Amino acid sequence: MKFYVDYFGCRSNQAEIQEWIIDLEDAGYQLTTDITEAEFGILNTCSVTERAEKDIYKFIHKVFDNTVIPWIIAGCTVSKEKNSLRERYKNYFFLDNKEKIKLVERVKELFPLHENVIYHSAFRSRIFLKIHDGCNFRCSYCIVPSLRGKSVSIPAVEVLKKTRYFASLGYKEIVLTGINLSSYGYDLFPRQDLLDLIRKLAKIRGIEFIRLSSLDPRYIRYHFVRDLSYIDKIADSFHFSFQSGSNSVLFRMKRGSRISEYEKILHYFHYFFPDANLGTDLLVGFPGETDKEFRETVNLFSESELTYAHIFPFSPREGTKAALMERLPANMVQKRVQELREINKMKRLSYRERFKDRTLAGILTEEDPNYSMVITKNYLSVRVPPIRGYKKRKVWVKVNRILNENLCEGTITRSPGSK
Repeated sequence: MKFYVDYFGCRSNQAEIQEWIIDLEDAGYQLTTDITEAEFGILNTCSVTERAEKDIYKFIHKVFDNTVIPWIIAGCTVSKEKNSLRERYKNYFFLDNKEKIKLVERVKELFPLHENVIYHSAFRSRIFLKIHDGCNFRCSYCIVPSLRGKSVSIPAVEVLKKTRYFASLGYKEIVLTGINLSSYGYDLFPRQDLLDLIRKLAKIRGIEFIRLSSLDPRYIRYHFVRDLSYIDKIADSFHFSFQSGSNSVLFRMKRGSRISEYEKILHYFHYFFPDANLGTDLLVGFPGETDKEFRETVNLFSESELTYAHIFPFSPREGTKAALMERLPANMVQKRVQELREINKMKRLSYRERFKDRTLAGILTEEDPNYSMVITKNYLSVRVPPIRGYKKRKVWVKVNRILNENLCEGTITRSPGSK
């Protein structure tokens, strides 16, 4: 029985989708990328922004009108809008964030199989592994804690078991994800530690790279960065949830951080990982953001070791304190967003130029008759001539050309010193 999947939102949603695919394939279901072949569909949703929610409703309405298959729709939007969704789409199945834990079991109930064939989809290289959910903070703009609940970590023994299994399937890179990854282990008894977990994961045979998703600056200390640098398998690309470059905006956001702390964090990472790709989230147009406060964000981004940013306009979420604050004019916010995106484009391009004619470690992520794609350890996308036989191997790629701020061209070499 064939199924189709899609998702919106964060890496945690992507991690959930990937695990569902693996579990369903092991149970005998077959993933298809052609929706016309599918006998049912799965959608994982996001409500972190108003735009994401609108895109989800647009997607659901489109498949409702254009497909005849049943859909299982799960995640944050369902947690927020379950009753209205059920009323509007009566022949679909909706699982909120608590219910989606048993999504695979629900699939087996709704679409029972009568065969024992095990399928495995496209070749395996990178997998997103969710090790944490929920959040105990209450930032004034964020709806996620009310949709995903309090902080919950997956015990290390379970994470290690999953990772060994993924390695046996051929995955070369593990991307650790969580709603607040930095708080991993604080809720467990006895308390566990993200750094200790990474050390254990690094010992698993077959895993070449361990990449971390977004890190909360409130948990980052000097010793964490220093000790992280001792782990050879750590991918030197790091993303931080800074949100703003203004202390006064951070205060209204209830972030509990200061810019001086951000600057220290960036200095630590730049010192211990001098070639690292360092990025952040920037939320633009928060209620009351003055031109001076926006300029502080511009200055932090422009003058720091940051090499890229994910830039979002403020989106009021019902039920949050920020939703009650007076919004800035939309044209002003969009102008500020565009200014930061122009800086982002230049910073991304400048970072890639640093690696022209250098050879970097990476893994093959895509094969096409006309090209192959490599993701390097520091998270550069490098297009290379089509190759075969490298699916389950670490590769070395020489960067020959920088095509744009997102893509490089290169060639596979035999070793770090190959020409």
